Amino acid sequence: MTTFGFATVLDEDGGDGTVLSVMAGDRVLPLHDLVSEEERPAPVPDTFDALLDQWDAWVDTVLRALRTYPPDDAGRPWRAASEVTFLPPTAYRPTVYCAGANYRDHVAEMGAVPPDPATARPFHFLVPGAALSGHRGESPRPPGMRRLDWEAELAAVIGRRADSVSVEEALDYVAGYTVANDLSCRDDEALSAPPFGIHWLLQKGWRGLKPLGPAVVPASLVPTPHDLPIRLSVNGEVRQNSNTNQMIFSLAEQISALSKLAPLHPGDLLLSGTPAGTAAAHQGRYLEPGDEVVVEVVGVGRLETRVTGG
Repeated sequence: MTTFGFATVLDEDGGDGTVLSVMAGDRVLPLHDLVSEEERPAPVPDTFDALLDQWDAWVDTVLRALRTYPPDDAGRPWRAASEVTFLPPTAYRPTVYCAGANYRDHVAEMGAVPPDPATARPFHFLVPGAALSGHRGESPRPPGMRRLDWEAELAAVIGRRADSVSVEEALDYVAGYTVANDLSCRDDEALSAPPFGIHWLLQKGWRGLKPLGPAVVPASLVPTPHDLPIRLSVNGEVRQNSNTNQMIFSLAEQISALSKLAPLHPGDLLLSGTPAGTAAAHQGRYLEPGDEVVVEVVGVGRLETRVTGG
């Protein structure tokens, strides 16, 4: 089965608009160029939000089209991924839920005891959708901050409204998966903000600190989200190297717990936690302007980000 993802790219031929596209391997093609008019299940959606309304039909349609026009076929105007400008691939301004301390190896390197999933509740915080940036984009180190950390993560994209769903059915509400980097400021100003302690928004909510992408791979093409190698490198040096099987609370458990607090909506994002090897817990080597950061989740994608000055 061909693996592909839906990407949102800049319309470089028509101003500053966006184009919903298909990414297969290292090639990209607008959805309207891949699927002929007679093969479309509906008018081609303009946005990822609209795509979610008929997600399954479009996934099946693209899979059929890729059998006829694979990325190496001259019958369609496929472009190299290096030639397009990627934007965050998901819904416009989604609610972004982030899991904290959710990998056993990460909790161990922090010298803490992992919670018992049978009795504890997963920990999440929110960041604004405006913090998202796309593949091969720039993430400015926030002004006055000097301890910018990395966190490789698998992100789940909610495909339909999930309200008080069970663990057993939770993954049925996932449209697809993508790659994220939960860039975080570890400066004292963010970690010890009186009177409440950690200032989560100041630590993680700055513009550009949530790179995401390059594309959303349909969940049907990722049969084992809880057993995927995940790694992160800085300037080619591996800093994180683990597997999603290190999660303390599974994606299903997280989705179920969140949906009982408030309904999840199509396009909402769940960043599911990071493994061992962050700068704060490992040698204190933080990111500097000019650094190139790469996050890879096998079977989902490779996300590249450049840190800029701030």
